Amino acid sequence: MSYTKKTLLLILFATIVRCITSAFIELGNDEVYYRMYAQQLQWNYFDHPPMVGWLIRFTTACLRFDHEFFIRLGAIVSAAISTWIIFLCGNKINNAHTGYLAAVLYTASIFGSIIAGIFILPDSPQMVCWAAGIYLLLKITSYTQINRTKKRDLLLFAVVAGLGMLCKIHMAFLWLGFLWYIVQHNRQWLKEPALYLSGIISILLFYPVIQWNINNHFVTYLYHSKRVDVTVGGIDPGSFISFNAGQAFYTNPIVFVLIIMATIAAFKNNLPVMISQKRLLLLCSLPLIVTATVVSLFKQVLPHWTGPAFFGLILLAACYLAKQKIKPSFRKRIMPRSLAAACSLQLLIIIAGVLLINFMPGTVGSKDKLHLGEGDFTLDMYGWKGLKKEFEKITAGDLRLGSMKKSAVIISNKWFPAAHIDHYVAMPLQRKLVAIGDINEIHQYAWINRERGALQAGDDAYCIIPSNNYVDVREHYGRDFMTIETPLLIEQKRNGKICRYFYIWRLKNYITNKASVYNNGGLFH
Repeated sequence: MSYTKKTLLLILFATIVRCITSAFIELGNDEVYYRMYAQQLQWNYFDHPPMVGWLIRFTTACLRFDHEFFIRLGAIVSAAISTWIIFLCGNKINNAHTGYLAAVLYTASIFGSIIAGIFILPDSPQMVCWAAGIYLLLKITSYTQINRTKKRDLLLFAVVAGLGMLCKIHMAFLWLGFLWYIVQHNRQWLKEPALYLSGIISILLFYPVIQWNINNHFVTYLYHSKRVDVTVGGIDPGSFISFNAGQAFYTNPIVFVLIIMATIAAFKNNLPVMISQKRLLLLCSLPLIVTATVVSLFKQVLPHWTGPAFFGLILLAACYLAKQKIKPSFRKRIMPRSLAAACSLQLLIIIAGVLLINFMPGTVGSKDKLHLGEGDFTLDMYGWKGLKKEFEKITAGDLRLGSMKKSAVIISNKWFPAAHIDHYVAMPLQRKLVAIGDINEIHQYAWINRERGALQAGDDAYCIIPSNNYVDVREHYGRDFMTIETPLLIEQKRNGKICRYFYIWRLKNYITNKASVYNNGGLFH
């Protein structure tokens, strides 16, 4: 069987696994929040550029098919496309065997297969653009001479990079790597108008995001700049250790070790790849990893931020493995033992994750009643559908007794769990959810509120507080409502044991009308 057919079978098998997995777990915090992006299409959102919202809108047919599978379908398709492109990249720099090994390595990557391959995140469509960008740059840098074909590929790269930045700004690191390559190794490009035209094309494609931020006082960049501001606070060894451990885990520990070995071999020029392409892959990978690692010395950095940067290093690892076949000890197999182990670990993580989320008795988080389940990440993807049924019973009883107004809205103080409650409770029950809080807490809900309208004097509201994200409602909203009643308690069980409580607060007669809606620099309650 050819390596092309093997790769296609690998993609088919991995896609089936992702489809099954996506249908059996509820949406996580980020996913359900990005689902709210798709509710109102914009050129940018508080946290990210718009592509993830657009993609969800497309795969759900304008939200007509609002099941977890369709919401995540964009991630699943993106992972399949990215795997095929990495095969093409490996074939381009060495041969089809290298391409196949690269596809297996990418499939074994927890970031590529699960984080960006099952869960719908901005990283999901970004990986397609990143993969396509790497492929085009490998073609452009295959030899030093510049011809019409390479100029055309550069213009196409500009389009891909611009679209990638509409997914996530990290895509700019591909431009940085390419420009660094030009300055160090092929300055002939500096004389070519096509280079400058390409830069203009990428900027123009990204310009709507810039304009949105101009109109909204650069709120996105102000928010993210605080997250990476290394001038505030001191060195944080814990953050540094957790970030690097996270990188190793997200890459897959076995794949991570292979990448380290391959990177060392690349610096020694001991890989079957052209020097120019090797340099490009390193320059498109290491700057993002190094930047995030330095920031992690001072701030909490999420390990998946560097996920795309490992794409190029996976290609080097594939070259490293392909080189092993010349050794007498290498026996022909479907894949090397190391990759078989990596894929097995990947599959084990997926199966264990689904079982843990849906069937683990109780919670691995806090056992304190008030904060039951706190720290249990599995609860982000469990139990929200069941909450709707219980909450509906409470509201129906209140309506019969006349204790709450029929128009009572649901309020929340933070983007999570607001998005979960919105998607799984409020919208199915046709109730309005309004987030009331500082913009750095409610995020995109500042704009969603704008469409839905603020609370009016005299309004009643429910506030649903999960014990794993407990807050004191009286402390938050005591001055805003005339009456706040003692909350009702909903027990949520998993496999027979209580895993979380939901506190259902009734708040009556809204007495203030503070600016909970974003209005070009207005305050946030």
